[in-house]
Amino acid sequence: MQVSDIRPFAIHGDAYYEMHVSRIDDPEGSPVSLKVAQHVIKSAVPKAGDKVNISFLAGQVTSVKVAG
Repeated sequence: MQVSDIRPFAIHGDAYYEMHVSRIDDPEGSPVSLKVAQHVIKSAVPKAGDKVNISFLAGQVTSVKVAG
């Protein structure tokens, strides 16, 4: 996935990010918006243009790692 936008926000004092990502193998596809808890980001916080590996469990993001 490739990040097109990322914005921090908080819910009850917990840090989250709203990430807009697109599939690298489908550049014409629409970006998807994901809500990501800060604690699941396993590397530096991604920025627009970064390629990331994202893991899900039961529809929830469980891991985000900047690819590289």
